[in-house]
Amino acid sequence: MQLNPRIAGQRPNPMFRIGALVHGRADVIHLEFGEPDQPTPTHIVEAGLRSLRDERQGYGPGNGIASLRAAIAARVARVDRFAASPDQVVVTPGGTGALMAALLTLCVPGDEVLVPDPAWAGYDAMLAVAGTRMVRYPLLAEAGWQPDLDALEAVITPRARVLLINAPSNPGGAVYPRATIARLLEIARRHDLWLLSDECYDEIVFAGEHVSPAALEADERDGRVLTVGTCSKSYAMTGWRVGWVVAPPAVAPGIALTTAAQVNNLPLLAQRAAEAALTGPQECVRAMVASYRERRDLALAALRAHGVAAHTPAGAFYLLVPVAELLPPAPAGRPFDGVAFAEELIAARGIAVAPGAAFGERAADYMRVSLASSAADLCAGLDGLIAFARDYALS
Repeated sequence: MQLNPRIAGQRPNPMFRIGALVHGRADVIHLEFGEPDQPTPTHIVEAGLRSLRDERQGYGPGNGIASLRAAIAARVARVDRFAASPDQVVVTPGGTGALMAALLTLCVPGDEVLVPDPAWAGYDAMLAVAGTRMVRYPLLAEAGWQPDLDALEAVITPRARVLLINAPSNPGGAVYPRATIARLLEIARRHDLWLLSDECYDEIVFAGEHVSPAALEADERDGRVLTVGTCSKSYAMTGWRVGWVVAPPAVAPGIALTTAAQVNNLPLLAQRAAEAALTGPQECVRAMVASYRERRDLALAALRAHGVAAHTPAGAFYLLVPVAELLPPAPAGRPFDGVAFAEELIAARGIAVAPGAAFGERAADYMRVSLASSAADLCAGLDGLIAFARDYALS
């Protein structure tokens, strides 16, 4: 008896392995995951409790209840500045479920998916399950983790099916200028690619503006942009698992079918909570974004105090710390092992961070620190990280 060969040899990404190692440990400073440390706002929780108390928690539409899909359509018009009908919206189990449904709908085994380097660690397993091949295109550290568009075009082959982008980006925190988004859309059109836009940080922007590719898709008949969103980041709702895909009219029924085949429908109480998040007061979002900006500035100041320079993220809530440059020179043929470094940091200092190698080769010399952690944890964690790096000896 054999497993599906597409996943039989797939190992968990080291970021998730480290996260599981330290999950729930009170003796660890947690800077490893992008999970807001603030509670879900009260009016959202109350909407979920009200549904649990007053409504039957039964089966529902596979693409999401109508009122939530209408709220998402209104939200993308307000935040992402493009028009979509509720029929184009499919509610999914988080942004992860949205991305997985999109890939399974758009791709057949053997297709190639163009993925940034570095990029969120969860894409690896998704592409393996979908039977697709990941083809990396570079984000440039020296350009603030913006994409190298010429290098992107150079890796496109006839097997390419999907161009995946993520802005504001994880882990680099880049916000792509309008001209960059326009050229990405033009590249997708010229090479006949679907453009899958992961916009789960679309409201967490500190500098510049968030530009959704769907807002630049002038010809609605083209219909190649799929937009992924989630309640997880903006509303501190990671565990509620509510996300969505906004797809062209011809694609949305396929997304709905793929989603329903996996989960049938999301719990009604979670959908009611998400509806309250999207239609209720938005001061909570603005307050959280302001706190992330303050923590970003605090973290950068802490690094500067140690003589360490890091790129200033324009969005999302992560900071890439260039750890390898603080270490003694590596022996010939022995590159920096960021995963081992992160594991030893936990054992020696009780500090958990995400190794840059989990996100791609171009971030291998960095550690990703989450700015969604408390200010006290950030300062203590960064002090400990820098001190550990400077004492670290490669064997």
